[in-house]
Amino acid sequence: MRTWLLSLFCVVLSGFSTTWAAVEPLAGAGQQWVLQLGYYANLDNALNFQKQLAEAGFETQIVSVGESGEQRYRVITGRADSPAGLADLRETIREATGHDGFAQKDPFQSDQAREVFAAPQAEYLVAQAGPAQPLDPSPMATVGYDAGLSRTPQETIESMPGFTAGGVQIVPTIGASLGYDDNLTRASANEISSWFYMISPAIRAELPTDRSVLALIAAADIVRYDDSPIDDREHWYLRGQWSWDVSARQDLSLFAQYAEGADARGEGRRQGDAGLIPLAPDEWERVDFGGLWDYGAVGARGRLTLRAGLSELDYTNNEEGILPGDTGTLALDRDWQYYGGTFYWRVAPKTSLLADYMFTDMNYDLSSDSDSEIRTWMLGATWDATARTSGRISYGDQDRDFADPTKEDYSGPAWVASVTWRPRTYSMFTLTGTRNSQEPNGNGDYVLRQDITLSWLHDWAARFGTHVDIGYGEDDYRPTGRTDDLFYWGVGFRYTYNPHLRFGFSINGYDRSSADPEFEYQRMVYLLTLEASF
Repeated sequence: MRTWLLSLFCVVLSGFSTTWAAVEPLAGAGQQWVLQLGYYANLDNALNFQKQLAEAGFETQIVSVGESGEQRYRVITGRADSPAGLADLRETIREATGHDGFAQKDPFQSDQAREVFAAPQAEYLVAQAGPAQPLDPSPMATVGYDAGLSRTPQETIESMPGFTAGGVQIVPTIGASLGYDDNLTRASANEISSWFYMISPAIRAELPTDRSVLALIAAADIVRYDDSPIDDREHWYLRGQWSWDVSARQDLSLFAQYAEGADARGEGRRQGDAGLIPLAPDEWERVDFGGLWDYGAVGARGRLTLRAGLSELDYTNNEEGILPGDTGTLALDRDWQYYGGTFYWRVAPKTSLLADYMFTDMNYDLSSDSDSEIRTWMLGATWDATARTSGRISYGDQDRDFADPTKEDYSGPAWVASVTWRPRTYSMFTLTGTRNSQEPNGNGDYVLRQDITLSWLHDWAARFGTHVDIGYGEDDYRPTGRTDDLFYWGVGFRYTYNPHLRFGFSINGYDRSSADPEFEYQRMVYLLTLEASF
């Protein structure tokens, strides 16, 4: 096993203080500051804290930040042109309630986002401040589709509650799942079906200060099959990430992650007939680290985001081939470095045009003829039309140049899109789509992937919610002539018994057709889940 030393430095700055300022739109485009009184992983906890402050006579807002499934909730109040302008308010709240606050940059990305939230207070419980940029845009290790069908319907508006100890927000959880898979190797014939169970412990610890957040996440999935023990596998990871507001114009985010897991039979190089060979799943170790630097004050006309990182993937078993001409998992070991950036130019208070560039250098340990350099250019737009609607669409060109001159390079269109419509705080529609080239994992030189997915998450009552996903994808394995079409869907519900205990059930379906009948399959997965937090 690879040893990995993760070292992150947390800068804890003395708390700035604050003057009472009514929550109102910005008068200009300069940097504004607010007083952050709470930082929660659970919406109900944030609402309860807001109620306590209201009873003490203080008006606050709850602002949602982060992507779906990783959202956190800031309880904020006041507004000033500098941290010092909030000093009196901070002291007043501390004397009246015992709660201390930190001066933070205004989380709203536009004046309009704040104005929309301020108007229909009864309709919007949570202000939508805009999604965070992903820290790791690097290529994924395997080809396949995950429509997010196993997620919980409430994850976009709440997450499991935790507790605070010594200023650290701690969210320990454990999940237990019982399921049935009617084609666990994704075979076109001689399907293997089995009941299975999965245990999923996890813990997330976050230390917020006035200008930074340090987080450490550890999680694992332990899967056991009743009728096919050869498919038993584990996946776990440890991740550290640190976000620091360097100044009014600069933000810095760093991350490092170590993971161990396995490609299930029927995935990666084990697709088709190879998935039926009675050989344990291909196990791997992966290391990732990188960061993001963002330059540009809130309200500025232009903003620049730079990203860079390094990843390494090493397989640890099945190093010998299983079929004639197969070099085993040794041929899949690789590392890649990436760097790039995005420049945003605000053309309206709620809309920005963008220019994006990403360079990836892919290097294989054994199969050096598969080394390639990938360059992607895109132009697009991002918007937050209202607190209900947001989106990002980019379109451009991707070039993949192989080190081996005998291999055919790829040059063609690339695009990525994500549009979210939230008609209510408890209901959200998301449409996503991509087109780019991916690593083939032994099937061709590269895979040209296109896909589109529509999901709907809705909470029908305080404790009951549902999710529906439907999607279509196409994989073109060049230059083999193999083309796969995959239709996937899922429905499920989740019942929250109390803030610490949730139950769920889902049905997920997959139907793949292929130019090569060996790779066609139909599959249904039924899953009953129990999640608990402490």
